[in-house]
Amino acid sequence: MTVPVSNEKKRAFLHWFMRHHKVEAHDMDWFLKDLLDDEQALIHVHFVDDITDCPKGIIITSHLNEQITFQFFKGKVRTDNVYTAYHEMNLYQEEPIFIQITFPFCSQNSLYQEVIEDDVQTKLDIKSTTEKVLNQTLKQGRREFLMKEINLALEKRNQEQFMYYSSQLKELEK
Repeated sequence: MTVPVSNEKKRAFLHWFMRHHKVEAHDMDWFLKDLLDDEQALIHVHFVDDITDCPKGIIITSHLNEQITFQFFKGKVRTDNVYTAYHEMNLYQEEPIFIQITFPFCSQNSLYQEVIEDDVQTKLDIKSTTEKVLNQTLKQGRREFLMKEINLALEKRNQEQFMYYSSQLKELEK
């Protein structure tokens, strides 16, 4: 794993970006300024070159002489609504959020290069952890359902249902 990027470097880059790329949309300007002031949020922000395998992120694109575009996604849900991204970051403050910023000559910009955290292993670890938590939650829910059905079968003295749900539970706990 790489060493985390300091909030100071993230702030320096965002200040530079806002000065050199016209952020005309009021909501985007507000969002970026709020991000600059939020120490906790900056800790969980990770700038990346490629956001493809990230579970949650923001894509900001700036082209020469064009308005900046903004897109937020979480899983398969995508939106250009800046307020959705803001609320997501505030509701789930402990979750990492990945930001991909594309602008002309970004690969040659030293401030940008200092904040890039393209550690694929980190993204894969996060994805793997998320999958494990989801699988454990699903297994626990299935276990609770089967236990409830087994108890119900015992109360009804239904041996067939008892045997069926008991075998399902045994299979689940292998």
